[in-house]
Amino acid sequence: MTTVPPPPRPALLRAPRDVAPRSTGRWQLAAAAGLAAAAGLHVAAGVDHLGAGDLAVGFFLLTALAQAGLAARLVLAALTRSRPAVAVVAAALLGTVLLLGLYLLAHTTTLLDAFAVPGSGAGGGHAHADTPQTRFDPVTGVDFTAGMAPSVEGPVAMAGAPPVTAAHGPDGVGSAAVVAELLATTALLALLPSPTARRRAADALLVLGGGAWVLWFAGVLG
Repeated sequence: MTTVPPPPRPALLRAPRDVAPRSTGRWQLAAAAGLAAAAGLHVAAGVDHLGAGDLAVGFFLLTALAQAGLAARLVLAALTRSRPAVAVVAAALLGTVLLLGLYLLAHTTTLLDAFAVPGSGAGGGHAHADTPQTRFDPVTGVDFTAGMAPSVEGPVAMAGAPPVTAAHGPDGVGSAAVVAELLATTALLALLPSPTARRRAADALLVLGGGAWVLWFAGVLG
């Protein structure tokens, strides 16, 4: 007695390999939402930094353009139920992490203060022309126009309030952008192609976060 092999599965019932599951589509939409929100907030940050010069404004606008493009690419992939390209996901994840690192440096150190000081000329159109930019020393409060004060010994009475140094703590727009980018980072991690890649990327982020905490504890940051 011969056995008849089962009929082949109809082609219409086979799931195409390039069709992504619904969970992938949800993660794509979540990542796109985070990136789109961060793009809009970076445009607002560029408007807030008009007095800082063309370099700072251009950086915010180019960042917003890149994030908006990645968000549109992820939305298109979700609507067509296609898997996002690994290079696109990796580039979006790396760029988002770098932006979070830049935000941390900008608000906990003085390394990027030179790009936040209002300038003159084309980039500093919102700075008042009658306001001297370098009259007072930002640390000691010394008036440069009055010359160097004579050196005296003993206690010296100081009248007036102590000089206020320029603060560069986190603002509302920046904090909101960080929240949106953290959402995008989580979703992009879930979009990596394999559990091994997701685990390695998460471990790398944990190492970076731990290193930042150690630097903050040592006084380098903050």
